[in-house]
Amino acid sequence: MKKMKRLLSLGLSLAMVMSLAACGGNKDGGDAAGGQDAANPDAGAAASGDVIKMGSLWPLTGGSATIGQHHADGAEMAIKEINANGGVKSMDGAQIELVVADTESAADKASVACERLITDSKVNMIIGAYNSTSCIAATEVSQKYKIPFLSQGGVATAVTERGYDYVFRINNTATYDVIEMITALDTICEEQGLDTLSYALVYENSDWGADNARIWKEAAAERGWTCVLDEPVTNGQADMTAQVLKVKESGADVLNVSFYTDDAIVFSNALYANQVDLPYGVWSVGGGWQDSAYREAVGEDVYNYHFVQEDWDMSGVQNYDWIKEVAEQCEAEYGYKMDSFFAQGWTAAYVAYYALEAAGSTEPEAIRDAIAGLELHNDGTDRAFLSGYSAVVFDEKGQNTFDGGPTGGTIIQYQDGAQVALYPKEHSVEGNKAILPIPAFSER
Repeated sequence: MKKMKRLLSLGLSLAMVMSLAACGGNKDGGDAAGGQDAANPDAGAAASGDVIKMGSLWPLTGGSATIGQHHADGAEMAIKEINANGGVKSMDGAQIELVVADTESAADKASVACERLITDSKVNMIIGAYNSTSCIAATEVSQKYKIPFLSQGGVATAVTERGYDYVFRINNTATYDVIEMITALDTICEEQGLDTLSYALVYENSDWGADNARIWKEAAAERGWTCVLDEPVTNGQADMTAQVLKVKESGADVLNVSFYTDDAIVFSNALYANQVDLPYGVWSVGGGWQDSAYREAVGEDVYNYHFVQEDWDMSGVQNYDWIKEVAEQCEAEYGYKMDSFFAQGWTAAYVAYYALEAAGSTEPEAIRDAIAGLELHNDGTDRAFLSGYSAVVFDEKGQNTFDGGPTGGTIIQYQDGAQVALYPKEHSVEGNKAILPIPAFSER
């Protein structure tokens, strides 16, 4: 587990801002926040000494620590860029100060951290908090205090289904994630000449895992696929041999899994130890299978050939110079390759910035109304869309509708330890191809 790299109060003043080469390199000519020259950190310096406090709430310790830190890093780099380009211009160049807090990968801790951001740090708005249970718990607090909360990461349906008017979700719901996987499997069935599939479901039994399983079953039923195992699992089990033996005995063609990092490690090691062969793969809706800490813990032999839904458009690095430059800056600044979590943190920070510009005020009600009225569309040049989402347009529940377009997700397969982008084809690279049927362990 990595140590938390940021203090819980992290002021991002101009004195801290480094020059970002990424900020001027959009191949389509797009500029950074508000059209300023991001290559010059001194351009558009704040005209006033005002500071806007933004809570940045993520799992910086606990089972999702690596994922949360990447979210926090993305938000930090975006805010540095925004401040370097003149801050919030509708408020005379006010600078944004990130106040970073830790959910500890736990819902109860998320509630406490959120309340402290509001009552002690006096933040004007909050972005976060990745884990669905933490998003649900923290947004209950923000709604109570009427502080706008931009949820990023958690996909459980309940986040935006409680009638809360100070809660908005930028990313997709669980439905989008599952449908992206199911659609990819449709393509595989066509390519492999398969009329039907049998599938097993194994998932953590919180809102997130249960939502994924329910949506998968509904979509599979429409296709006439057969469910041969439906296995909810209590979080935190030290051994999942019993569950993987059920998968082995089921004879499933496909396994759909939903676990966060710690449970993903336990489950994957049990799959490998018991040599469970699934001809059309292990399909993860994300979670632990996206985490670099998971890959380091289990090793390539364990996760190779698995399919994962990555919640961003991975082709952006190839298609846009400005995204490539942000990726290079991420690796230089933080020491890892840009991933979906960094991109989501960045996007959350930029959407929050646009809301502040539209509000022209730090009053919570004004910020809330500005968020509700945002209409951002991805033309490839707007720096808010590092994640690749097609749009940010919130419905009456506070859920981003993506303007009816794609969510930006990519289905990858691990091949020789690398993430190979496969589906949809527009997010892939020419020559990428799924390895199917997956060779049995005895044949590898």
